[in-house]
Amino acid sequence: METAGAGARPDARVLVVGAGPSGLVAALELARHGVRARVVDRGPGPAPAEQSRATLVHARTLEVLDRFGLADEALACGVPITRVEVSERRRPTARLPLAGSGTEGLTRFPCALSVAQSETERILRRALADRGVPVEWGRAVEDVTADADGVVVRLGGGETARVRWVVAADGAGSTVRRRLGIGFTGSTYPQRGLLADVTFAADPPPPLLRLTLTRGGFVGVLPIGPGRFRLFGAVPPGLAPGGAGGAVSHDPYQRLDARELRRWFEGYFDASGTLDEVVWASLFRFHSRIADRFAAGGVFLVGDAAHVHNPAGGQGLNLGVGDAANLGWKLALVARGEAPEALLDSYEAERRPVARVVTRNTDRGFRVETTANPVAMWLRSHVGVRLVAVASRWPPVRRTVFRMLSQTWIGYRGSPAVAAGRGRGVPRPGDRAPYAPLAATGGGVLDLLRPGGFRLLAFEGERPAPGGGRRDAAALGTALAGRYAAEVPVRVIPRSEAAAHAAYGARRARLVLIRPDGHVAWAGPWEPSGPPRGLVACLDRLLTRRPGTPAV
Repeated sequence: METAGAGARPDARVLVVGAGPSGLVAALELARHGVRARVVDRGPGPAPAEQSRATLVHARTLEVLDRFGLADEALACGVPITRVEVSERRRPTARLPLAGSGTEGLTRFPCALSVAQSETERILRRALADRGVPVEWGRAVEDVTADADGVVVRLGGGETARVRWVVAADGAGSTVRRRLGIGFTGSTYPQRGLLADVTFAADPPPPLLRLTLTRGGFVGVLPIGPGRFRLFGAVPPGLAPGGAGGAVSHDPYQRLDARELRRWFEGYFDASGTLDEVVWASLFRFHSRIADRFAAGGVFLVGDAAHVHNPAGGQGLNLGVGDAANLGWKLALVARGEAPEALLDSYEAERRPVARVVTRNTDRGFRVETTANPVAMWLRSHVGVRLVAVASRWPPVRRTVFRMLSQTWIGYRGSPAVAAGRGRGVPRPGDRAPYAPLAATGGGVLDLLRPGGFRLLAFEGERPAPGGGRRDAAALGTALAGRYAAEVPVRVIPRSEAAAHAAYGARRARLVLIRPDGHVAWAGPWEPSGPPRGLVACLDRLLTRRPGTPAV
């Protein structure tokens, strides 16, 4: 797939609003597929560390970064987190593994990564600049109007830009969303969120996530780099400045005095060590909201502009990156004329249901973590946490927990951007494609997606084909190249790659079409007679046919 070069002019049809992780990933995914978007942000420059909420980067996000060639750099900047230790009233109650037995083969990244959001954004900005896409700082959106011909955006400084598409990644207070009148349904929690970056004078905590449950809240400690730790938590209303009466500022962040933080650390954080420097400390408000629509005309909401929720499980940044990765390749192919515009309808169809599930699950988890009900607290301490701790010793349970937290559970069965019907075998259309190690490359199947675009995997099969018919991968590739405006390279997976054949259910010769975001679009038998009718029908919906090619 052709990549936009540094000397190319911006594609005036695509405007990305917001240079946080979601906006930067959307712009990088567009660039990976040859579309150099324009990126603007209302801030004067990169956000300071004290506005860096997110620290946990899960496996699915690391896979997205890996497609940009950035995962190893991110890993070098952060701390791998392989387990969570839970305590209550200074008594250990559970140890929850995030890696190890049961997670093998799911991904190249069987852990969570603790890294400051400011570092993640720095890595993404540098990669985007290397592709010739700068961030235009100090460019606030003042108004947005969508019509049949595209979107009119009024920017600060008196500029009015007409574009075909807008990716709105401008945060929970999204100007784009508000100007378009899209509702943001949900509620605000009574608890306040606590964030602080600190160093320890002695006996720093070990490199794991330590969570302490309190009455009506929780607090935790997480390493984020050499000698530096993130303190976080949900502070009960009575402890926050201003109490439960709501006197706390509604600004996104409220500075917390270092003396107050030290008092809280000594009273509530069940962690060893003595605080040294308080680099910064803030309080913020928890919300649980989801946009009524993720798309309106040529405008698409991603990240916090589309959904916000409490921090249970560290899902927020990762969910936004998933939005951007899902939308980016679709928008790029449409912009290049390689896919019909109807493909963009699948963005909301795929991502809004995912956001609803994540929001519902984090709400449930947050209520358990912050309960002040004595009976519920007893059940949480003596039944719930211990039950999870015992169950998590079993590899199947550990695998399920990892899949939920890492967001590798996400799939799009029934989406308009995958083959209709249930398909045959495993994985099915819409499922996340298995990582599956490849002995020949030393990597995995998903590594084949790095150049961008679709990939058609041609598995030779564990058993010879009945009837001895010859399957010609080169002829298959030629037939597809002559039919579609976009390339659909064919990659043969030889019979010797037993692990990959097992993961893809290829006991006999099998074809699996993988989308640019690592999801299965179609799967079925590989017959000697040429491109299967089902494969062609699927590609006919997803890609633009060359002139003169008949429909199936």
